[in-house]
Amino acid sequence: MAQELPKAELLDRIEEAAYNYEKEYHGCSRCTLLPLQQHLKLGSGSALKASVPLAGGIAMTGETCGALLGALLAVGLATADEEMGNKEAFQASLIAGFRFLKRFKKDMGSTTCRDIQIARLGRYYNMADPQEYQEFAKAGAYVECSKVVARASRLAAEFILEQREREAANPPG
Repeated sequence: MAQELPKAELLDRIEEAAYNYEKEYHGCSRCTLLPLQQHLKLGSGSALKASVPLAGGIAMTGETCGALLGALLAVGLATADEEMGNKEAFQASLIAGFRFLKRFKKDMGSTTCRDIQIARLGRYYNMADPQEYQEFAKAGAYVECSKVVARASRLAAEFILEQREREAANPPG
């Protein structure tokens, strides 16, 4: 059996992978989610594909940060149940999502792509407008967004690992 990585090294690898995915491929939601899926064994390629339209603050609208949404998808994959009738798991996953969102907001200062762009790039760029998108890229967005994606992935990994540690310490029954 393969030896598990020390927690700090695992978090570093997740953060680095997220940063590199965003810098090379773009799509903050999927670039946040993929290293969490890979390193924490969460979900499938279907979840990754479904995350794509969440990028750019939900379909390039500047609304809820795509990195936050990708991280929340990972939290859901880690905490929810596929059984629709499992009300306890449903409630527990909602609470976990709420707690993670508060952690992200405290760390980033906002949950919106628009506000995060303003804080990091000095202004908001409408990514749905091709000319603004070019300006967004020229302004260093893929360095700054890569930092946000990396941080969101690390925060989510820390959160999910804490959840797993709590569950291991308090098994049901």
